Amino acid sequence: MHMMRLVEQGLARISGASKITSGVGDVADFVLSLKGIIDLAIQGVPQAALPWAGVCVGLQMLQNPAKATASNLTGIAYVISRMRWYCALAEHLLSKENVAAEDFETVLDQMENGITELYKALLQYQMKSVCSYYRHQGLVFLRNLFIPEEWDGDLKRVTDAETIVRNNATQFFQEQTRSSLKDLVSHAEGLEKLLGDIRQDLRGFILSQKDASRDQIETECRRDLRVVDPQHDMERIEKIKDELFDDAYDWILRTNEYAEFTNWDLDYPPRRLLWIKGHAGTGKTMLMIGLIRQLSHQPAALSPGLSFFFCQGTDAALNNATAVLRSLIWLLLLQQPRLMCHLLQKYKESGANLFKDKNAFFALSEALRNMLKDPQLSPVYLAVDALDECMQGRPDLIDLISTSLTLSPHVKWLISSRPEVDLAATLRDWDPNCLVELDTQRLEAPVNAYIDHKLTILNRTKGYSNSVFAQLAHEVRKRAENTFLWVALAFKVPEAVSKAHAVKVIQEMPPGLSELYNHMMARIEERHSLELQDCKTVLAVTSLAFRPLSILELSVLAGLDLEAAESAVKMCGSFFTITKGTVNLIHQSAQDYLEKNYHRLQPAGPAPTHREIIERSIDEMSARLRRNMYNLDVDSFLPENMTPPDPDPLARIRYSCIFWADHLCSVPSNLHPELLVEWMNDTGKVFGFLNKYLLRWLESLSLIGQLSTGLFTIRKILDVAQSQPNISPCLLELLKDAEKFVFSHRSIMERCPLQIYGSALVFSPTMSETRTRHWKERLPCIEMATGMKDRWDAHRQTLEGHSSGVFAIAFSPDGHTLVSGSEETTIRLWDTATGIYQQTLEGHSAAVTAIAFSPDGKILASASKDTTIRLWDIATGTHQQTLEGHSAAVTAIAFSPDGKILASASKDTTIRLWDIATGTHQQTLEGHSNIITAIAFLPDGKVLALGSEDTTIRLWDTATGIHQQTLEGHSSFITGIAFSPDGKILASGSWDKTIRLWDTATSIYQQTFERYSCQIDIIIISPDGNIVVSASDNQIRLWDTATGIYRQTLENNRWINVVVFSPDGNTLASASNDQIRLWDTATGAYWQTLEHRCRINIVAFSPDGNTLASASDDQIQLWDTATSICRQTLEHSRWISVVAFSSDGNTLVSASDNRIRLWDTATGACRQTLEYGARIKAVKFSRDGRHLETDRGLLSISSGASGGSGDQEPASGLLFVEEEWVTRDGKRLLWLPAEYRATRVAVRGNTVVLAHRLGRVTFFRFSFD
Repeated sequence: MHMMRLVEQGLARISGASKITSGVGDVADFVLSLKGIIDLAIQGVPQAALPWAGVCVGLQMLQNPAKATASNLTGIAYVISRMRWYCALAEHLLSKENVAAEDFETVLDQMENGITELYKALLQYQMKSVCSYYRHQGLVFLRNLFIPEEWDGDLKRVTDAETIVRNNATQFFQEQTRSSLKDLVSHAEGLEKLLGDIRQDLRGFILSQKDASRDQIETECRRDLRVVDPQHDMERIEKIKDELFDDAYDWILRTNEYAEFTNWDLDYPPRRLLWIKGHAGTGKTMLMIGLIRQLSHQPAALSPGLSFFFCQGTDAALNNATAVLRSLIWLLLLQQPRLMCHLLQKYKESGANLFKDKNAFFALSEALRNMLKDPQLSPVYLAVDALDECMQGRPDLIDLISTSLTLSPHVKWLISSRPEVDLAATLRDWDPNCLVELDTQRLEAPVNAYIDHKLTILNRTKGYSNSVFAQLAHEVRKRAENTFLWVALAFKVPEAVSKAHAVKVIQEMPPGLSELYNHMMARIEERHSLELQDCKTVLAVTSLAFRPLSILELSVLAGLDLEAAESAVKMCGSFFTITKGTVNLIHQSAQDYLEKNYHRLQPAGPAPTHREIIERSIDEMSARLRRNMYNLDVDSFLPENMTPPDPDPLARIRYSCIFWADHLCSVPSNLHPELLVEWMNDTGKVFGFLNKYLLRWLESLSLIGQLSTGLFTIRKILDVAQSQPNISPCLLELLKDAEKFVFSHRSIMERCPLQIYGSALVFSPTMSETRTRHWKERLPCIEMATGMKDRWDAHRQTLEGHSSGVFAIAFSPDGHTLVSGSEETTIRLWDTATGIYQQTLEGHSAAVTAIAFSPDGKILASASKDTTIRLWDIATGTHQQTLEGHSAAVTAIAFSPDGKILASASKDTTIRLWDIATGTHQQTLEGHSNIITAIAFLPDGKVLALGSEDTTIRLWDTATGIHQQTLEGHSSFITGIAFSPDGKILASGSWDKTIRLWDTATSIYQQTFERYSCQIDIIIISPDGNIVVSASDNQIRLWDTATGIYRQTLENNRWINVVVFSPDGNTLASASNDQIRLWDTATGAYWQTLEHRCRINIVAFSPDGNTLASASDDQIQLWDTATSICRQTLEHSRWISVVAFSSDGNTLVSASDNRIRLWDTATGACRQTLEYGARIKAVKFSRDGRHLETDRGLLSISSGASGGSGDQEPASGLLFVEEEWVTRDGKRLLWLPAEYRATRVAVRGNTVVLAHRLGRVTFFRFSFD
């Protein structure tokens, strides 16, 4: 402390002198700064040069005192601060209490000596400074003019001593920490024995989760979500590229960026993203594999989870944002299955289409955001490699990454990409410290280590001498330019040459990836002409393929036999790798090179290769496609993830079936119109293939789950054909018809492939090009089918899925989506292009009564009988908000033209206007005296029209809510209203069977359209044909059939449901509610009343007339007609639709829903139950008693079930029509589309006749020879 006071007093003493010295130095500095100018000025004055030189020397001397003073003042400030620091720290550093073991006392003594030397240096500097301060400052100034004090050297002795102390302290604490860690490890090993398998790593944990038993719906959801197993994909990529080499990636584990990224300690600033950026070939993918392995090998119980994906630009299935998201979520759910709830509800609504339709990315994004916001989310890394190879949806994916970082602190992203993906410019809140750039400086050591590794492996097989080995190492390092891929490619060559030529072939290789590819291509071009052509063909085909090809597929597309294709791939080995029979380009940069230098493969460009691929594909498909490729039954439904037979008959042509038309569309029509005309004329390849093999091609697509691709393929070819002037008209007609064929029958074709030759062909219009050209390929059992419509009409497709009545439908503004609302409370979304069901929206608690899209198509509004309106995000299917306020069912809704206001009408007779942005109620319009049934906005949004059950239409000002006018004229309630586009005419429809057009300016109706209807009564004829009976309300009338004369009226006191004659015609039975009356047809008197316990639906007499069967909802009663006594009561579980007696009266048959029962009339026992797929309305026994004749066809019954002899064989070969299928002996034969499902059926032998709702009748004759 005393020394510090001396220093402070000394500094105060020389403060004035210091200022003067500094001022003199500043003047000298200024003058010397002008030296150059003065030198130029006196060049022409020799006599001034010598004096000026003397002045310059003097000025330089004057600088010395100022420099010395400044150096001392800087140094003394530093010394004082360090003296205070070490005084405070020394006691702690040298305390014996901080030493954990005796081993460290020697180290502590050494550290004490270092601190002593530091103190000496600090004190000497201060003492020298004090001495200087107390001298005469004039003498100090003069001395410094000639011999300046070495203050900088004195200060360096202080800093050197300080460095020694710091190093000693660091070493001491490292050793002490290591000793403590050993103790911790020893303690942890003891805990491990107690905790068991807590060290199971993430990889093992994920594998165990794959095998874990889950709820069935969760298992199905996880299966449909999966695109590829990223772990298997990583193994495949490693085999394609090279085995992972630790020294090539572990350098990043020692970087600050990685340390901060993997630090989840909340006490540190979070590093939420790590971006690895590098050019092609810099080892990004292998680095990512290394990091993923490093993170995967952490204890699963103690470390964050890990979900990852490898984008691959050459594979269309793995180069899009939806595939990235599906795989990330799939792995995340394996590790954290509790998050499944955020996806499961959507999956229950939409099934597998949730992950495949055009909105899949947005639906999955919503699910992932909800998972990340879940409080139970455990920390997780999400990793995406080669983001630059995500060709579709990359901007949306980057936006999701950015958003996710704001949702939860428990997620971190690991990304790799080329520099062209600029995350820094697109991510919000970008932090430069998140970037690891693979530049020359970072890669030098890893690449050199990789070179050493490759040399060592090569030397094991080649056994180079030391000099050759050293030369190889030198030449490779000189050319590699720190590029991993260059090294990997370069080492493929010496492996294939002798030791003597190894150095030479490396010396021939140029540095740089592009230059190396040029060199590789040049070596291929040196081959024999035949080999060269094979190599070029293989390279050309592979570079144009839309996905990696199997060696079988490649041989087809290249026009080579299998052996030649394999040989060509081997000769081009520097460009290819083969994994499990699949040929892959070595790297995305190889694909880029081949595309850029395609002229070296084919001087005329890609068009000729596309042509060859198309023609070879068509030829091979024509040769190999046949009906029933997989030997399935005609009713076989394809199982999920079906395994093809081995060998797979589609293996050679799988790629061709899917992509042949994509190559056709890749030929520029403006550059090569002659090719398109050649392919598409009447004798061209395309027309010939579709004309002959269309159905077989569609079957193959169905078998591999790509039927929708076939529909899009037909549309692509049609678009190309329609753009050319000289295309065959026959081809255009065929394509248009094929599109309608696939679109109309897609539902059954993709589920049951062989029904392409059955249902799809049979129920196409008789004039359909597809049907007429391919009728000979129908299922062999179909001999004849008539009664179908002649031509395709406006009806394109039937969408099935609702389990109850559909009350509302609406198209999205872009026409791509159809929405339907049902009584079952659900809303379904359909893709209008394919008819594919997309998803279900659930939330209403009562029937959906109305739906409407906002003008921009982003919001869907649904109204319900539950009195609410719900708003939905159409992209994600999520519920946004619920509008509440009506007191009764909402009957109609409409958006204003600008989409800002929603109008809703209700049975509470009011209409409400809602602000869509806020969901707030703006105003209520009242005035109608009954339920409002229809709403429409004027096109400018200023007027709202309302139709009501009070028969009027009212017009309202939407801004003020003022009623403007009332339109009157209908005599019944309004069913619908609509404005003309110019708003001058309003059309209204009413239950009075009229449509009226109104002038909105004058309120006068301009025109009325009317229609009429009629009524139908119940009529039966007596068994002898002499009497006609009609029943209406509570009266029965009898008529003479010969004369038409009315005979008598039978008055009943209740509404009549059923009327039936006894077999002899003498008795008439009428049923009404819970009572049956028996009438004498001769006198008109009723002579018996049978009281039933509930409403009677069916009445039937036994053949002898002694027994009457009456059926109610779920019960049959058998009555003795002579005594009115109920003999038997037969209990059914469902509503009974029909009953009939056997010819001997011993057996009664009854039908309810999809079940038929045969009863013993004497005992009431059930003899047999038959299950079927349709509702039976009529049934009787055949004459021989071996089968039942129903209104849906014939059903075989078991021996003795009809009461006949027990040795009678059941009938076989019986045709029956279920709701959706024509069957034979219970085996499904022909699927019935919705519009051809029968209301009535007649079957005779092998002939089936179907009657349909709209009056159409279809005939079928089958042959089973």
